[in-house]
Amino acid sequence: MTLKSKVSLLDLGRIDTDDGFFIRGCNAAVQSDPTPSYERRRIAVVATVIEHPTVGPILFDTGCSENARESWPAPAWEAFPVNVYEEEHHLDNALAAAGYGIADIKAVVMGHMHLDHAGGLEKFAGTDVPIYAHELEIKEHYYAVATKEDIGAYLPNDLNWQLNWQPIHRDETELFDGITVRHMPGHTPGLLTMQVETQNSGHFMLTSDLYHVADLFEQDGLTQGWLQRDSADWYRSHRWMKQLQHRYDATMVYGHDAPTLERLRAESRTFD
Repeated sequence: MTLKSKVSLLDLGRIDTDDGFFIRGCNAAVQSDPTPSYERRRIAVVATVIEHPTVGPILFDTGCSENARESWPAPAWEAFPVNVYEEEHHLDNALAAAGYGIADIKAVVMGHMHLDHAGGLEKFAGTDVPIYAHELEIKEHYYAVATKEDIGAYLPNDLNWQLNWQPIHRDETELFDGITVRHMPGHTPGLLTMQVETQNSGHFMLTSDLYHVADLFEQDGLTQGWLQRDSADWYRSHRWMKQLQHRYDATMVYGHDAPTLERLRAESRTFD
């Protein structure tokens, strides 16, 4: 018998940025409109607490570091300024509002390790909490920082060697009873999504940045914009997620879609 978990979505602030980062061809100049007005979008920074009946609270993604304005490279802040970040959006305060403390978290699962997802790992420095990430994401993070080839997206401090790293190697892993993580690259080489089964609210698909915004999943023919790293990988991952969502009639939680986050949190702060 599969154990059922509870899901609480955390609101960790808002970023304002160009839609072209998310949707290919968005804002592109064409012959009939050579000087388009560039659409910008206010996106959410999202994390999720999964309360497992035997393991305890598990955190999926961690949001930005509290000093992102100072620690992010200037080009990253210029492109993705965190324009809404009040005390309530700090990871520890958002957890407290959901009924948890940092010390309550028994495991952290990283969808991927970009600076707007891995910054909250600073809260787990000096602890033995297991930090799960796909092996390719750990390797990509190290390579990006060591070579300076992608240091704008990955930051040195987010791959703290003192943390209790637990690499995931397979494409599909039942990490805990009723919780499955899947390797779905495209946005990054080691991106993980998570499927969570609840008792009364069905299945949830936590997609990290397989889909930054709902448009990419809901509108046929769209693909990721400038933030996509591997188009063929993304399409394979997208088709897999489409099949899974249909099979389980799952609720989708996107990496940064503010309307989806706000709608789900208005429905319930905890889905059980």
